[in-house]
Amino acid sequence: MLIAVFSVIAVLSYLLGSLNFGVILSNNMKSDDVRNHGSGNAGTTNMLRNYGKGIAILTIIGDMLKVFVAIAIAFAIVKYIPGVSLQLDNANQYFVDVRMLIKSFAGFFCVLGHIFPCYFKFKGGKGVATSGGMVFAIDWRIALILLAIFIVIVAITKYVSLGSIVMAVLYPALIFAFHKSIALTVIAAVFTVIVVVAHRGNIKKLINHTESKISFKSKKDGT
Repeated sequence: MLIAVFSVIAVLSYLLGSLNFGVILSNNMKSDDVRNHGSGNAGTTNMLRNYGKGIAILTIIGDMLKVFVAIAIAFAIVKYIPGVSLQLDNANQYFVDVRMLIKSFAGFFCVLGHIFPCYFKFKGGKGVATSGGMVFAIDWRIALILLAIFIVIVAITKYVSLGSIVMAVLYPALIFAFHKSIALTVIAAVFTVIVVVAHRGNIKKLINHTESKISFKSKKDGT
């Protein structure tokens, strides 16, 4: 039963994550596809660079909120299927925080859907905003620490990608520091690998000093 329940949660979370708001908003508000411009990424930064602050803000809100919806649905599934809650309660004997496990599991598949959206030929964003929503849902203390680190790095370097990569790398360490859970740390580590792989092009550009720096000026010149 547990395998079936978590399989349903994984699929629904992935499908929700696949609702990539960068693509949806650029298609509906600009009659365009943001992936055809700039970095080719359907994320907040590319939306900002190509269409401006307003639509970028809507993008980040949508991409964060879908994680909370995915997690809420996951808890609803667990709550209303007879016997499942009891089975999950038994997980405590293995020192697993069940609520954290459900949040991490649903959040992970939502981020996976955002990066590889089935609705948009598996070409989405890099998971920064969606990951941020996931971390806030899991533990607001960790989220605030990572947000502060992100802001400092971006303020100093102007590289959003560098701030995002550092956040992803630090996330498993903070999960373990706060919760001392192997299961949660493993999920966090897999999440980190996926986000870093999604940023592999940015890493190469950072090494070659060709990565674009953030600018709050709207432009549509394909750079």
